[in-house]
Amino acid sequence: MTITTTQWLITSDVAHEAAFRIDVPESGRGTWMLSYLPTDRRLTRAQALTGMVVAEMILMDQLDPTGRFDLEIAELHAAELGLTLHEVMCLLALRARIGSADETASDPADRIEHAAASA
Repeated sequence: MTITTTQWLITSDVAHEAAFRIDVPESGRGTWMLSYLPTDRRLTRAQALTGMVVAEMILMDQLDPTGRFDLEIAELHAAELGLTLHEVMCLLALRARIGSADETASDPADRIEHAAASA
């Protein structure tokens, strides 16, 4: 599990998610977006990094030293994003579901139709 950070991008070798720095001439200049959050959500760099960490924890079912998922840490990370752990898990599951629909259809209209039919 490796999270790679640059001035503009945070990626993971596990989670197919990313955080992007938004640096356009608007009030949100220098803020960050997470690929699994709605596009109107703006974050600090620390929050974006936390969002990537919690995504990896969930996707890897990361265990603590006693062999259990570290639920308390994951909940704290989700709270830093202003979300519950359940909400983060649902957002990641939705992205994974849409991603699997994308692989089965080549035309964008077919992908939307496939995702709607699967819901």
